[in-house]
Amino acid sequence: MNHDDLPLPIDLYAAGRWLAYLAVLALIGACAFAALVPRWRRSTDDDRSLAARALAGTWTVAAIAAPLLLLAHLVRAWGQVRSFLDPGEPFTWDAARPVLFATAWGRGWLAQLVAATLSVPLALIAPRRPAIGLALLGTAALAVAATEPLTGHAVEHPWGAGLGVGLHALHLLGGGLWLGTLFTMFGAGLRIARDGDSTDVAEMVAAFSPLALTGAAVAVGAGSLLAYAYIGDFPALWGTSYGRALLIKLGLLATTMTIGAWNWRRVRPRLGSPSATAELRRSSGLEVLLGLVLLAVTAVLVALPAPKL
Repeated sequence: MNHDDLPLPIDLYAAGRWLAYLAVLALIGACAFAALVPRWRRSTDDDRSLAARALAGTWTVAAIAAPLLLLAHLVRAWGQVRSFLDPGEPFTWDAARPVLFATAWGRGWLAQLVAATLSVPLALIAPRRPAIGLALLGTAALAVAATEPLTGHAVEHPWGAGLGVGLHALHLLGGGLWLGTLFTMFGAGLRIARDGDSTDVAEMVAAFSPLALTGAAVAVGAGSLLAYAYIGDFPALWGTSYGRALLIKLGLLATTMTIGAWNWRRVRPRLGSPSATAELRRSSGLEVLLGLVLLAVTAVLVALPAPKL
């Protein structure tokens, strides 16, 4: 196959992939952030404290992410079936059934659908039974990360499907612990912080930072191995559509990590005042925005044929 000049797969199916990535990372991040809250919540905190409000917001993130993931998988199924139909041919169950039940893609998609479906009721139960609810929802999030690679390049990985699926799952898990937890912390914590919450913000970020560093290291490490396996040599980076999309992703990744490093080294030590909280809110918001664009580029990248496949 000629990989040199292929059209970018930007369509409703790509939107489904983007929504799926966003929902997976948000679900993992919500579980991770919920587990972090007890580390900075004081025994004297009441329901008006930042920790209590942030935890409530975290469960809301999970309750949105789970059905969003289910919706994304349904959109992806629609796009996959449409790709087998002739232009103008109607979408029918008779046409969809063999694609969804008699292909390797369909079997992987069914596993994803089961994991996503299980996460929906668990996301609703978790706030009512926090300890066991978080354990069950966290298990479902791990299942989501493990099944997500079953419909992509991972099953055709040059080093074998098992290693490919494992590396992709680690890449997703690391991204969830980093960007997913950042999304949750920003939406459920930083965004609602008041002037009197400055000390709580500092403690929240102190609990988040080690997890974010670990997640980023896992995501970058697994992603580097995947890129090496799929690209093979430097000329393929700028000589193929896949390579050029990967370069854009790497540029966005480097920019996002630079902002994160600035927050960690420069902003975090100054936390404890309303002005520092406001500065962190602005820079973290930019980091979140870049993360969303990064996921969009990834949704396009995974649909392009890799040079080594």
